[in-house]
Amino acid sequence: MEQKKLIKRMYLIIPAMILCMIGDYCIGVEPLGSKTVSGMISDGWLGIASWRITLSNICGMVGTGFYTVAALSFVHHLKLSESSLKNKVDLWISRLYSASLIVGIMSFIYFHIACGMLIYKYSILLEATGGNTEAAVELWNKLFIPEIVPYVVLFVLFDVGASILWILMILRRIIILPRVWLLSAPLIVAGIGMLLSMLPLPFKGIESGFESLGWMLMFIGGARYINFVYDKA
Repeated sequence: MEQKKLIKRMYLIIPAMILCMIGDYCIGVEPLGSKTVSGMISDGWLGIASWRITLSNICGMVGTGFYTVAALSFVHHLKLSESSLKNKVDLWISRLYSASLIVGIMSFIYFHIACGMLIYKYSILLEATGGNTEAAVELWNKLFIPEIVPYVVLFVLFDVGASILWILMILRRIIILPRVWLLSAPLIVAGIGMLLSMLPLPFKGIESGFESLGWMLMFIGGARYINFVYDKA
């Protein structure tokens, strides 16, 4: 694939993650006084209207489409660059990073729909139990049990894996970028969002879209690197 076209396709990460951020905030923003009911359940979920969950799902689906094109383009470049890697460690880091990008194709749409449905299910269960919070939480936990494994596995392969491997790619000069780009690892950007959530804001959930922002920044860094390689050639 021509490098110029490759870079152009990678920049589809921008509309992809803008949509995903919209979806994140649709289901992540809660009133300021929201409190934890049990575990990860918040009473602020009850204020999240069905249309917000629907919009989040749509943004997740369309955003995943754009992400797919950007991710496969990035993977294509990494595959072409394997011959220039100095040792097997770098080769495996590059291949594992590519695998995490491919896992992301499934993960973005899965998490948007799954998280939205968990919120919706709690509202329905609370209504069905006549407002009995304890009973609703117990039933919700039972519904969540089958989803724990895919949640944890995808989170490790997708977010944790991509973030660690991106840092290694830069430190080992597999991708040649200034070290400030280490901060664009998705979990680091998500951590920055968590710090911002400590500010006195008029709502809760400012951190919701920061993970998607991290993916956008990481891909922009990758595109800048490919552009550097292209100009140098």
